[in-house]
Amino acid sequence: MDLQRPDVDMVVWGRRIPATWEGALTNCSQAPSALTLAGTPSEISDSLVNPALQQDWSPLILTDVRDLSALFGALTGGIRQHIQLITPSREETAFELPPDALRLICAYGSVGPEWCGSQNPKSSIVSTLTPFAVAFIKGAAEGKPGCLHRLPANIANGARPGPVLVMDTISR
Repeated sequence: MDLQRPDVDMVVWGRRIPATWEGALTNCSQAPSALTLAGTPSEISDSLVNPALQQDWSPLILTDVRDLSALFGALTGGIRQHIQLITPSREETAFELPPDALRLICAYGSVGPEWCGSQNPKSSIVSTLTPFAVAFIKGAAEGKPGCLHRLPANIANGARPGPVLVMDTISR
């Protein structure tokens, strides 16, 4: 319900996951390729049962992507979605505003995406989402403030970030 308030740019669901998930996914290795899907929540659900995807991606992640797509669809009235399941590179990533849409981000690894409520992250506090938390980020309309965010940046000790789910609404 908070997403409908005009003064709220982001809502975080700090969900509790089963211990088996945490053990299996916190040290998740890099997947061989990114997964990109577009469609309605039911089309996405159908695509996620492809046996080739089951070989590349953890069934736990694919099931969660399906469930989050259904939730995202319920929040957005079932409009089309664009889904990316990617492993961020180790390079520095830039902060960005999502387009004038709703974005969902969830990280399946030891570190989560970063966000900043200010338009200038260099002079503001940058916070990190906890792994497995789900952030719903409103897009910034022309000339209006929004919530800057970025995929996990450089990680200490050479650790690899786990996969990150980025889900956007698609205009009809």
